[in-house]
Amino acid sequence: MAIMMIPSREAWAFACDEVAEEILAETGWRTRPVNAVRLAAELGYEVAYDAGQQSRGRFKRLGGRPTVFLAPDVRPERLQWAAAHELGEAVANRVFERLEMEADESTPAQRERAATALATSILLPRRWFVADATRLDGDVTALKAIYSTASHELILNGLLRLETLTMISVFDHNRLTRRRTNGQLDPPPLLALEQEAQSRAHRTGEGVSLIGRGLRVQAWAIHEPAWKRELVRTTPVEDGADLH
Repeated sequence: MAIMMIPSREAWAFACDEVAEEILAETGWRTRPVNAVRLAAELGYEVAYDAGQQSRGRFKRLGGRPTVFLAPDVRPERLQWAAAHELGEAVANRVFERLEMEADESTPAQRERAATALATSILLPRRWFVADATRLDGDVTALKAIYSTASHELILNGLLRLETLTMISVFDHNRLTRRRTNGQLDPPPLLALEQEAQSRAHRTGEGVSLIGRGLRVQAWAIHEPAWKRELVRTTPVEDGADLH
C-alpha cells in the first residue's frame, strides 16, 4: 500500500510562489503593485461583477470560457484579494502538480489552501516582496505605498516569509484578534514590550518602534473613523540595545 507524503509548509509556499511567478511571466507583468483584476483579464479570463452574490468572488466556466465573478466592494484591496483568490482557485492544479499530488483527489480544504497561498503570492510576489521588505526593514506603511493592491494585514502576514524569526499580532479596538509566528513553536502570550508598543500606537495613532530585552517591536496604527486597528511585528535584536 502506497503511503502518500504530506507536503511541508515550506513545500506548499515554494510551489505557490513558483506558480505565481509563472502566471506573471505569462502576461509579461514586470511592475508592482500587481493588479489582480487586470492580471485575470490578461490571462484570458472574463471578469464580471455580480452585486447579488454572497461571496466576494467565485470562479466558473461559461460556454467553456473561464470567468471570475466579483462582488463590488468599496475597499479596492478586498476586490483585489477576491480576484487573486479566484485566480488561485483556477490554477491550483499547477500547485498540486509541483507537489506531486493528484489534483482529482485533492480535498476542498487543500484547494482552499492553495488558492489562499496563491493569492498572497500573486499580490506579494516573493522575489520582489522579500527584497523590498528587507530593504525597508519590514515597515508596513512603506511597503503599503509600493504594494497598494494588498491590505495592510496581508503585508504584515507577508513578513512571515522573511528568514528572520518573526511574530505578528493584530489588534482591533484594543483587543488582540490574531497572532502568528514563522517559528516552529506557537507564539507565547503577549509580552510587556508588545503591549506597550500597541498601547502607544492605539493612543497616538502613530507608528512606534521599541527595543528591549533582546527584542524589537514595531507597531503601526491603521485607524479609521469607525475602526481602530494596530499591527505589531516582533523580531529579535542583539542584546544590549536600549529602549527607545
